[in-house]
Amino acid sequence: MSRHPAPDELLLDYAAGTLPEGPALAVALHVALDPQARRTVDRLNAVGGALIEHEIEASLDDAALERAMARLEQVAVEPRAAPATARPGFEWAPPPLIPHLRAGLGWRRILGKFDEIRLDVPGDAHRVSLLRLEPGHGLPEHNHRGYEYTVCLRGGYTDQTGSYGVGDFAVGPGGERHEPIADPGEPCIALIVVEKPIVLTGPWGRWLNPLVSRGWI
Repeated sequence: MSRHPAPDELLLDYAAGTLPEGPALAVALHVALDPQARRTVDRLNAVGGALIEHEIEASLDDAALERAMARLEQVAVEPRAAPATARPGFEWAPPPLIPHLRAGLGWRRILGKFDEIRLDVPGDAHRVSLLRLEPGHGLPEHNHRGYEYTVCLRGGYTDQTGSYGVGDFAVGPGGERHEPIADPGEPCIALIVVEKPIVLTGPWGRWLNPLVSRGWI
């Protein structure tokens, strides 16, 4: 069980399919790594299925329901695809992330401090990135003008809100200043989804924020 689980309302939105693609990917990774979150989503799906079944039964007479079920029985069921395998170097990647790791995608160094892989998530304006921090190193101090969703995939990190390990989830609105630092041991890898560009609050922020706001760094 995660020390930092995703909020129940976010899991509910995920189960209902109402989250944008970026936040939905973050929650999917959390669910894949945290058994308690997975059980919660399974229960929410079961409740949703029961409610839909009840609505159908209440709105259809017996003959209409039988006709609908007969049509469903004639629909061919597609065989489930075999689980995708991660590319070399990404063996740590949970299954929901693997389809996003297309060939040719690689780490790039940002500000000389950390590595990033920018993920392409069609139909979503969120910035979705994998970040890799070496032990003892971290992101520049910053805050947010919009929501940020973070799920730790490997290693761990600590910031002003606590310590996070594999599967832990963080979500917060703007205004909270923090500086995540990777814990000792192996590099920390996390998926970060931001609604709006971050705002650097350190001494170089004045010069770098225009580049950040344009998505250049």
